[in-house]
Amino acid sequence: PTHMRNFFSAGAFAVANGIIPNPKNIPKTWGTLQVALPGTRKYNKAYQDLAELGVVNTNVRAGDYAALMKDVDFGSIVGADRALRGMFKGPAKAKQWLQDAYVAEDDFWKITTFFGERARLARAYSKAGIKHGDKAATKRFLDEEAASIVRNNVPNYDYVSTFVKELRQYPIGNFVSFPAEILRTSTNVVKRALYEINYVAKNGTKPLAA
Repeated sequence: PTHMRNFFSAGAFAVANGIIPNPKNIPKTWGTLQVALPGTRKYNKAYQDLAELGVVNTNVRAGDYAALMKDVDFGSIVGADRALRGMFKGPAKAKQWLQDAYVAEDDFWKITTFFGERARLARAYSKAGIKHGDKAATKRFLDEEAASIVRNNVPNYDYVSTFVKELRQYPIGNFVSFPAEILRTSTNVVKRALYEINYVAKNGTKPLAA
């Protein structure tokens, strides 16, 4: 149930940004995910590029979970005892797979949103006759603008303030980053919509308003 909730809640943010998954992109999105499942890990270079853009591996709940494990120094006793290390080797692998799956569920929708936003921006600028330099420069521009939308409009652990992260240590709840990110991203979705409606390019057109 937790994994189902994680997957569908992440999908809700894609919908909030007006993204409907393109079936043509699903195989590439699936092949980019970094979890041990059939057909994944085909496009590791693409995943690295997306990680550098801040698109993937930023699951908010997974970030809080990892921080909590660090707070309690989880696993230190097991790691220090040779007999216990052998006993817990299997469960540790299962734990790692579940953690990878949790991140992948979030990454699936972030990659989907990235592809969707990038394609939408490319169509809009091309239709308006707006260019951003040569082919390489245009690619960099579109990648960064689409990545910026994902970073700012979808929950991202890297954007959670230190103050909010440290609240997990107080008796108000351990997973406090996600509610904070809902507030931040909800505001940014509206701000982005207003920006696209009112943005006027140098050629006098409104390429993003349509």
